[in-house]
Amino acid sequence: MRFSPEAFLEQATAFAEAWAGARLGDPGRSDDRVQGDDRVQGDDGVQSDDRVQLLGLVAAVGAMQRSIDAARVQVAGEVAELSAPHLGAEGMARRAGHSRPGSLLAELWQIGVAEAARLCDVGIATRDRRAIDGSTLPARYSTLADGLAAGLLGVEAAATIVRELEQAAPFCSAEARLASERVLVEHAPGLSVRQVQGMARQVRDRLDEDGAEPRDLIRRQRRSLTLITQPDGMTRLVWNMSPETAGLVRAGVDALVAEQLRQKRDRDVAGRTADGMADLDDRTMPQRRSDAAEDAFRRALGCRCEGTGPTTTMIVRMTLKELIDGLGTARIDGIDAGISATTARMLAADANLIPVVLGAEGEVLDLGRTRRLFTPAQRHAMAEIYGGCAFPTCGHPPSYTEAHHLRWWSNGGATDLANGIPLCSFHHHRIHDDQWEIVMRDRVPYFVPPPWLDPDRVPRRGGKAVLAMSGP
Repeated sequence: MRFSPEAFLEQATAFAEAWAGARLGDPGRSDDRVQGDDRVQGDDGVQSDDRVQLLGLVAAVGAMQRSIDAARVQVAGEVAELSAPHLGAEGMARRAGHSRPGSLLAELWQIGVAEAARLCDVGIATRDRRAIDGSTLPARYSTLADGLAAGLLGVEAAATIVRELEQAAPFCSAEARLASERVLVEHAPGLSVRQVQGMARQVRDRLDEDGAEPRDLIRRQRRSLTLITQPDGMTRLVWNMSPETAGLVRAGVDALVAEQLRQKRDRDVAGRTADGMADLDDRTMPQRRSDAAEDAFRRALGCRCEGTGPTTTMIVRMTLKELIDGLGTARIDGIDAGISATTARMLAADANLIPVVLGAEGEVLDLGRTRRLFTPAQRHAMAEIYGGCAFPTCGHPPSYTEAHHLRWWSNGGATDLANGIPLCSFHHHRIHDDQWEIVMRDRVPYFVPPPWLDPDRVPRRGGKAVLAMSGP
């Protein structure tokens, strides 16, 4: 039994203490700064004790949730085992009036059927098995089971790992699958669910390289575009795209949105628009993407001739060996799903697509003090190294980022690749305004939070998670 009641009680105690220390629901908390309370931020930059306590509560709630998830997974696995199809009417779920164990748990725990099914899938995958002779066998995903019990990752991330590795299992050795499981569990802590999904798909593609081309063909056959007129008169566009199409569309939309944001930033700095009026551009990101897509269609259909618009570049990444042999997989910036090396070679034939061949020598990327701004080649190199905004768990693609000098240029920092890191506009401001520090360790950035956010100032790993796999 991996779930530890003792560890659960420790988490519960920490949760209770954090809850007691946080002034939740206290209307006077937000007035501390106005009322001159001693907890107000002082000249030393230390924030309110209440904020520190609230952040402690957030961490305690997360730890408690992962501990509860570990218990739910184990219970769900037992229920699923006792409801196995071969038991027929004697199965636990059937005897309780349900066709599936997920339906039973959904009713008892008041959760969605899909969530309950995930708990059952992960529970079955991480529970110890029974051999024909009655002896105990380790779980199919024992490393994942240990990670769940230790609170290293949650149910959604665990379900993603199981799903992707199960897809690759028929096409790789058991040793390769186990090694991949260890790598994913090792990298999962501190990552968002979406980042874990992206990593798990990369691992699946690596384990099943022969399946990359069939997957490309299947996805292309499933392409579709549907226009749905809604009751309020709006039209909803549903566009199912293959990864290579999605990469091109996303690159174009991201370039237009990035141009909008740069123009807005310039206006914010100036304090007014060209006609002297205040800038009232408060569009949301979905609205900006919609406007960018509309602008792209207008340009394509010749309805608007003025201006040239920002340059659109789609980056396709693959190794030199994969480029030469046409075997293996490649990746497109901003798209989680991989594509076959054959498809990538076809894309590279288009002059508007730049294949980034990993391991090949490029142009000089170190400029020293001769230039302040990073060149396009340096920004492309940063995109390759960091995969987008380097701040922990930020999902913004390279086109949304700005090059930041680790040691500021005004303080003598060089415009070299080793001194540069890509950050989206939001996190770029957070680094400067909130006194975050960035420390490089073995070419990996670690972000040190300010004391008011984390009194212990525990560094958080940033950048792109590198899967240290020696081979399938």
